[in-house]
Amino acid sequence: MLNFITLFDKNYMSRGLVLYNSLTEHCKAGFCLYVLAMDDVVATYLSSLNYSNLKVITVAGMNSMYPVLERLEKERTRGEFSWTLSSFSIQYALKKFNLDSCTYIDSDICFYNDPQILLDELGEKSVLITEHNYTPEYDQSATSGKFCVQFMYFKNNGDGNNVLEYWRSKCEEWCYARMEDGKFGDQKYLDDWESRFEGIVYNCRNIGCGVAPWNVQKYEVTSEKETLFVTERITKIKKPIVFFHYHALAEVGERKWCLSHYRLTQAEKDLLYKPYIRKLYEAESGYPAKLVEKKYVKMRFPFYLKLRIVLGYIKRFNIKQDWRMIQKGNMESVV
Repeated sequence: MLNFITLFDKNYMSRGLVLYNSLTEHCKAGFCLYVLAMDDVVATYLSSLNYSNLKVITVAGMNSMYPVLERLEKERTRGEFSWTLSSFSIQYALKKFNLDSCTYIDSDICFYNDPQILLDELGEKSVLITEHNYTPEYDQSATSGKFCVQFMYFKNNGDGNNVLEYWRSKCEEWCYARMEDGKFGDQKYLDDWESRFEGIVYNCRNIGCGVAPWNVQKYEVTSEKETLFVTERITKIKKPIVFFHYHALAEVGERKWCLSHYRLTQAEKDLLYKPYIRKLYEAESGYPAKLVEKKYVKMRFPFYLKLRIVLGYIKRFNIKQDWRMIQKGNMESVV
């Protein structure tokens, strides 16, 4: 059986449920998903489901093991505190429930194949991490890090615990949404793990792992016998998609979605995004009335457009036009 941990608040609860359902469909060995509930709404609703393989933990419950969390929650923004909790939550689950291993997964990913495929590549190593694998035009490695905190596996052994404690202590010391001395959030700490923890950390190379809006341009996405594949446009290497990371997906109006500011093809919208959004609606349909108030996301300029504004490279009306062009291809009405 595989053990996973994720965290989310009420705004991402439908994503968390779709994640759980995708594991149910594809995890052949069985699994337990531990959810760190970021508010009482999530804790109450998930507990009411009484799923035997869905366990709810809370920040308050973690405070007895990590009293420092009470101070960190006050010092950091909600997003920064969530990043901080990624490493803490994995270690907490390993210790509290005496697990042999645990994999952190972001709540906005969806599995399309068995995650065991990725863990089978690990061999004798104790930690698995995954790259952003950016398309050159979207490469943010210098600021956001080479690796993505989206799917991180740790064995509960000496090597795995040493790597995890290193990361957790670093996130306790500093975890903010800004670049500072080569750090950014919880991710830049991973940049040197392959050399720092040589022989312990495995960098997953499966192209079906961590397909995301910032790298999908490298691939052709196809569907064959209800299985989704990616084929590298240059090498023609073809693999089943293990999971897709739906980063920056936002509901901006009644059944109106902004898929991201990254370039997407119609096939990617039809095969990935539209079915996923319908799954989100299906998850929400099971909520008790008025459990979660619907709040639409107000669109903002992506960072690089803000930078262009500050630097004055182009006039304001051109920036607005550029913004419309970016969004035109990524706005979808889903019924």
